[in-house]
Amino acid sequence: MYKVLLADDEMLDLEGMKAFVPWKELGMEVVGGVTNGFAACKVLETEKIDILVTDVRMPNMTGLELAGKALERWKDIKIIFVSGYQDFHYAKQALSLNASGYVLKPMDDQELIDSLAKVRNALDEERKREAAFGQIMPLARNEAMLRIPEGDIRQSYGDSELLPAGKHTKNWKLIHNIVDDLRERLQDNVTLRDVAKEYSFSPNYLGQLFKVETGKHFSEYLIALRLEKACELLIDTNLKIYEVADRVGYRYLPYFSRQFKEAYGMTPLEYRRQ
Repeated sequence: MYKVLLADDEMLDLEGMKAFVPWKELGMEVVGGVTNGFAACKVLETEKIDILVTDVRMPNMTGLELAGKALERWKDIKIIFVSGYQDFHYAKQALSLNASGYVLKPMDDQELIDSLAKVRNALDEERKREAAFGQIMPLARNEAMLRIPEGDIRQSYGDSELLPAGKHTKNWKLIHNIVDDLRERLQDNVTLRDVAKEYSFSPNYLGQLFKVETGKHFSEYLIALRLEKACELLIDTNLKIYEVADRVGYRYLPYFSRQFKEAYGMTPLEYRRQ
């Protein structure tokens, strides 16, 4: 079952989506229905959400802002926007976030159901590709190792504590280059999809390759890089905590502080004072 999070400040619309969409038939489960972006962020922190259905305009945090935070947390999340505004500006921003659907209010139940079915089919295909990749990757790596010249095997590419020792394949050189690029772009909203496009790979393939070579998922590794840089800035600069967070790509300070404490056992301020 794919997990769905609903976010809409209009309670009637929220309850309508819960009641009139055949979630079980779609192979989906609604794990949360919230009326604002901050409540949605709390759910995103504790649940692996596959699909976010959100109103575009909500008070305090818009659906577009929420979608950006959701993509930071779960790189593969699918997003469907619902909106009472047939506005090109909103639609353009939704497209920039790789939205899987844009449904206008008053909602036609079937239009939303069709969008959800399309997303389910896309997720099914992704899972099939990931499963197939998982089966062939060990064989592919063994085959690749036979073709690597001995000199290449001896050459070292790693220079960071985050980079595992003993990784000297041609694939690892690629990943090392990507990591160098990421270090220069920590302030940006970098996604696996963006990086894969730049290096002419599919997101699924590059994600699997990244996991094999580093032992971490792309999103986990990127978080580690961000927090590593945050530690440097906290010690070596007089930047305020929110400025440090912004420098390493966090726009939501409480989320930055929470992830920092989970990683280092103390808040950013405590880390600076130690």
